[in-house]
Order: sequence, then structure tokens, then C-alpha cells
Amino acid sequence: MRMKTILENMYGITEKMHGDKKIPEGIIIDDASLKRSATELRALRKALGMSTMQVLILTAIIHKSSRYRIDADDIASFLGMEYLKFLTHDSDLEELRKRGYIRIDDEGHINVPKEVLRCLKSNQPVVPEPTTGLTTSKILGRVKKILSIRHDDQMTTREVFRELNALMEGNPDTSIVRAARKYAGDLCLDETVLFFVLIYRYWYEKDDMVGWNDIDDYFDEDALDDLQGEFRAGILDLQARGVIEYAGMDGMLTKDFFKIKDAIKEEIFADVGGVRKTDAKVSASRKLAAADIGRKELFYNPAEGRQVAQLKELMSEKRFGDIRAKMKDKGLRTGFTCLFYGSPGTGKTETVYQIARESGRDLYIVDVSQIKSCWVGESEKNIKDVFDKYRTAVKAGDNIPILLFNEADAIFGIRQQGAERAVDKMENSIQNIILQEMEDLDGILIATTNLTTNLDKAFERRFLYKIRFEKPSLEARVSIWRSMLPELSESEAIQLATDFDFSGGQIENVARKREVKAIIGLEEPGFADIREFCREEGIGNETDRKKIGF
Repeated sequence: MRMKTILENMYGITEKMHGDKKIPEGIIIDDASLKRSATELRALRKALGMSTMQVLILTAIIHKSSRYRIDADDIASFLGMEYLKFLTHDSDLEELRKRGYIRIDDEGHINVPKEVLRCLKSNQPVVPEPTTGLTTSKILGRVKKILSIRHDDQMTTREVFRELNALMEGNPDTSIVRAARKYAGDLCLDETVLFFVLIYRYWYEKDDMVGWNDIDDYFDEDALDDLQGEFRAGILDLQARGVIEYAGMDGMLTKDFFKIKDAIKEEIFADVGGVRKTDAKVSASRKLAAADIGRKELFYNPAEGRQVAQLKELMSEKRFGDIRAKMKDKGLRTGFTCLFYGSPGTGKTETVYQIARESGRDLYIVDVSQIKSCWVGESEKNIKDVFDKYRTAVKAGDNIPILLFNEADAIFGIRQQGAERAVDKMENSIQNIILQEMEDLDGILIATTNLTTNLDKAFERRFLYKIRFEKPSLEARVSIWRSMLPELSESEAIQLATDFDFSGGQIENVARKREVKAIIGLEEPGFADIREFCREEGIGNETDRKKIGF
């Protein structure tokens, strides 16, 4: 005969102990009903390791767990008890909480964790997670879990404190517990929880610049107000002991953000590698000497051609120094900022290279991917390091180099209003640093971008020169084809320029494909091959391609 599952036995209890049929739900606890459900009660006591009353209370809670909120009065009503009578069984309710079957929030609401329901559906009792024999890595995982439960209002701050204490008492030889005892061992309840929240934010959220909005879900409103007030007054014990400090924002310290000191984090995370640092040897910019830039002929449409020619003359070694001197005499800023924007492949980046080559100026090329560290606070250091190194280079030589932000969309984007997430705060902080550096610039900064709609208006105002790079005109495309593939006849170049609305970069791709085939093939690619390369390069660019749609 098949044994009943835990949930089937609970259902059996509710059926056999049901009292007056006029009562829609609930049970009656008396000798007769206990006798009728003796088999189910015996099976549950054995399977769950509980007393009869604990089994009945848990059955009542599971039965009503589909409701959003239940409390002790709901359970008392289901068990057919007066509320005062049910309070005499508070120790049984507390035992269920300790064993992880239920959670009780600050307002006395009871809920069943999802993992408990999963266990019971699998016909398994809940096995409490161990609190001893854990590593620092395991403790960090448990801290994350505990705080996520608190975040969802399924655990009180006092329960969080109790569970964190159990972890500290059970694992004294781990680096996180040694540091916690040393720096937070006798703190009040809320400051102890704050200490672990900062550990969690750093390790899992990669946030080393924490604000009060980041952590308000872990504290009751009054407790948070008290913590915040004491912090601003500088009288928190964590401040007095030198455990936490103000964090940086836009390169400056601010009382709105804070973090655990790096030296203390080294102690906390000693077992798991210490403080996570970016590689100090990796620079967010690289130098390209003007002498190493190869000559390349570029073709422009009339409008951008005139602007580029003007910019080249301005930045020529002959004119630039004189222009700067006259601007300085008039009390004007001497830095030059330029924005090259437009479609991909239209020559924006190559134009910067050729300006640098022709004017004999070295290029400092910013690597945006290296600027954006995943660690909050490091990105700001990276961008400041870029400008610090550029300033040093400007002072070191007579011919001022060019600072190039290539594909700058990622860091010149629109700033977030009321940013609360760590990543948004970091983005805004980087952008504010750049904006200030552009104001103070004593050199040449050029940024290229494909997406001007993502450009913050504050950046737009700070660019002195703005050049839009359009796709090349028919005449320009003919010139590019003849430059890239000199073997083409004029009529062939005109035909390709007419049939394929390509950018200069796309035409270069076709030329490279033709060269590769010439190297590895037995025959020189002909005009038909070049047309095939064009079709591969730009789907839908032939002017005679049929349109699809309505």
C-alpha cells in the first residue's frame, strides 16, 4: 500500500478534524478529532520531527498560505481557538520559525518560504542550513540570501541580526568573522546589519559607493532615519572606529555616499583573495606616435571637406601656437574640442589619424572598455588618470598631442536624473568628470560618435567644432573606388558608385576582399567578382533592388 505524502497527510487532518459544517474552514481540536486523525498525525510527527501541536499549527499555516498575509489571529481561528489560548502556544510557533518552516515580519505577518513549499511538495522535511563549518565564500552566500529575504520583507531586521550572529558564532576561524568580531562585534543591532549590508553591496553588487537609497529596504523606516542622522552628524560607531568613510563622487568625497575602508575590506575578504582591484598595469589610453601613422587619401563631400580643411589648417604646427597665444591674450580658453559624428564607415576616425599625421601630433587614444571598470569608484579613477596623463604629455612637449575618444557614445551619453543604481551613479560620475575636464582643457580633444541622439546636451555645448560626416556623394564614391582599385576604368567606377550606395569603409572592405582573392586565387578577380563582393558587403544597397513592404 502506498504511503501518503506529507501534504496528503495534512489534507487528511483538515478533513478528519473538520468540525461544525456551518464553519466553512477550520478544525476542532478535541479527543474525537484527534483520534480520527491519529494515523496522519503519527506520520507527520515522524516525518517532520514535530510535536502534535506543531504539526497542527504548520498544517493551518500551509492551508492558509495561499493568502498574501496571515497572522496569529488567522491561525487561531483555523484551529478553533480563542486568540489568547493560541498565544500559549507561542513557543511552538517560534520553533517552526527557528527551523525555517515559516517567517514572521515586524508586523506579525506569517508566510511560508517558497523553498519550504518545494520541500513539502517533494515529500521532504525542511533541513535547516548549517551554521558551522562554513568558509568565507559560503558565509558570503548566506549573507546574500538572508539580506534578499529581508529585502522582500519576509524577515525582520532582528531576525537578520540573529542569523548573522549564528554565522559569526559558528565560524570563528574565517576572515569575514574575524573582521566582523574585530570591527562590529559589539555594535548595536542596526549598525551590525549595516556592516554586513556594505559587505554584500561590495561583493555582489560591485558597489563601493553606497548611498542611503541603496539600502533602505534592509531597515525599518525609523531605524534608517536614525542611522542616517547619526551618519551625517558623524557619530555612528562605525565612523568613530574608522570602519567606514565617505566615498568619492566626481573625484570628490561626499557625505551622501560611503564605504568600508579598503584596509578593512582586505581583512574581511582575505580568505577569498582580498579587495578586488583593477590591473594597475592596464592603462585606459595608449599613445600612437605621429610618425607611425601611415598616409591615407580621404575623399569628402564638399561641406565636411571644407570643415576638415579648416581644422587641419588650425591644428598645423605653423598656425596652432599663434592662434592659442592670441586667444590667451583676449582671456579666452585655449583648449580645442571637436566632435566628428555621422554614419559608420564615413572616415571620422581616419580623419583624426590624418590630422595627427599631417600636424605631427601624437595621438592618445582612449580605450572606453578600460575606463568602465565593473567596480564602482574605479571607473572614476580611470578617467581621471586618462586626463592626468594627457596633461603631463601636453606639458612635456612643444607640439600638443591629440586626445581621441573614439566611438564615444558609451561615455558621452545622456546623464541619468535621480540616479540610484550603482551603475547609473558611476555613469554620471564619469560624465561629470569629463565635462569639467573639457572646461579646463589646455590641449586638443576629438570625439567620434555614430549616435548623436544619445549625446548629452551638456557635452554638445562643450564641443567647439562639430563636423557631420555624411555618406559620400556619387562623385566622392567614384573617387574612392578609383583610389582603392586603380585598375578600374572610369566607367566601371561610375557604375559601382551608382549601383552601390557605400560608405568609404564599405568600399575599402570590397577592395580588401579583392586583394585577398588575388593572393590566394589562381586568377586576378575581374569586374564581375568585384560586383559580387559588393553584393556580399551591402545587402539591399543596389539601387535596382526591389523594396519589400507596403
